[in-house]
Amino acid sequence: MTWDLVVRGGRVVDGTGLPPFTADVAVRDGRIARVGRVEGPARRTLDAAGAVVTPGFIDVHTHYDAQLDWDPVASPASWHGVTTVLCGNCGFTLAPARPEDTGWLAQMLSRVEGMAGPALAAGLRWAGGSFGDFWRRVEGRLGVNAGGYVGHSAVRRWVMGEAASARRATATEVAAMQDLVRAALHEGALGFSTSQLDIHVAHDGRGVPSNHAAPDEVVALAAVLAEFGHGAIEIIPRSFVEGMNAADRALLLACYRAAGRPLEIQTLTPLLPACPDGWEASLAFAHEAWRAGARIHPMLATNRLGAHLTLGSTFLFDELPTFRETLTMPPAERARRLREPAVRERMRHELADPTGRAFVFVWDVVCVEAVRDPAHRAWVGRTVPELAAARGQDPLDCFLDLSLAEDLETQFGLEMPPSDYFRECTARLRRAPPLLHRRRLPDAAAQRVGARRADARGGGPQADRRAGGGARPCRPRRRARGRVGRPGGRRPRAAPRRGAAPRARLPRRERAVRGGRGRLRRGGRQRRGAARERSVDRSAARAG
Repeated sequence: MTWDLVVRGGRVVDGTGLPPFTADVAVRDGRIARVGRVEGPARRTLDAAGAVVTPGFIDVHTHYDAQLDWDPVASPASWHGVTTVLCGNCGFTLAPARPEDTGWLAQMLSRVEGMAGPALAAGLRWAGGSFGDFWRRVEGRLGVNAGGYVGHSAVRRWVMGEAASARRATATEVAAMQDLVRAALHEGALGFSTSQLDIHVAHDGRGVPSNHAAPDEVVALAAVLAEFGHGAIEIIPRSFVEGMNAADRALLLACYRAAGRPLEIQTLTPLLPACPDGWEASLAFAHEAWRAGARIHPMLATNRLGAHLTLGSTFLFDELPTFRETLTMPPAERARRLREPAVRERMRHELADPTGRAFVFVWDVVCVEAVRDPAHRAWVGRTVPELAAARGQDPLDCFLDLSLAEDLETQFGLEMPPSDYFRECTARLRRAPPLLHRRRLPDAAAQRVGARRADARGGGPQADRRAGGGARPCRPRRRARGRVGRPGGRRPRAAPRRGAAPRARLPRRERAVRGGRGRLRRGGRQRRGAARERSVDRSAARAG
């Protein structure tokens, strides 16, 4: 008997909750055929001694919607063992879209997620259509499994046009939006997503369309999921920083009751300087909802808070009026305004007041990560205060001048230092029942806020090397489902209801057990079996 692939002698973490064990893993016909002592020849053998062998990871919060068009392996996630990505989070999708709105939606996505607009414009080949049309374009040509939510902002733009960014919807318009959500679920959408976060500002300086929705509209769109009996809701409430105010708590509970489906809240972190205890209030609300039978689940990013940004594409300053007004101007006007002393003084005053803000900049943790001009390589790796002292400047003036010297493409990194407080908080959060939902997928590569993708400079994975930069890819993280210390707990899925509508399913959760899919992760690199996996779950794409 000849195996297609044998991975020998690795330390297997199989996703079942068992302790790690040393074993061989054999693959045949794209599936794991044996785990244990494997004998016989193989067409390909990998020596995994000293490495960890795991199933492929699933990243449940990504914004690869556009990038999959030109980067079928979803880099850099797949470099770190991620084999399934969920797109369409935060209400930001490129479909459904009328042909005249595709460019607007791409620019919005670029702005709110810190992506390079020119890269999206050059790489995205999408002329508009339904949610199903969008995903059918990439089916069969991806190197990862992928699926997505249908996004509130795209739905609103289709129905209301320019008015989507200006006013509340009428009852007739809400009904039309419900029809679009319904059609997307028939075509394989994994649920409905929305953002109510004021910091999400589109490229035109206005709040994204979903921010203009009345609570009743959000609930009405969530309610469509009740017709299907599957899917989930993903939402960023306005007050997540301070721990969910009464209005947001009422909205979340109303959405859950209307849909009867799991609801995921973005996001818990103990390191928001403006409100360091907000996560505790959010967790308390989740516990109350849990005890009342509501499946409301906060997402936890277990890595330290961090970001990668350029002033040409970031949204992280949009809580500050002067920054928001200036950074959404046309490039020439934006550069002129950033040089004005009076504008800088207003920015300095706004930065000094942390009240009610999600992101507070501490200059000591802001450093230059990458530069466009090789002549500026000496900046890389140095903090803004270090460079400001060397130049005899105030940190804000230094930050702005470094950016202006490269047409706002200088890339900065922010990362909070490790602390015992953060470790204690995340350990407590990992044990919280609302974060251990039995259907919850492991967030393999916890997304950094505003994290830079490989396309962010429009040059692919070699761009930073050519520029002399040194941006670090996101480090892989795996959150165990179960008790802390157990490497990957798993609980059985509920049986499907008799007579239920066809489900839009993710690819089966991969496990390194016999009969599992033949894609493994060895150490820090992804290893595949001989047969390629299907890129998009065909049952999802054809459910309609």
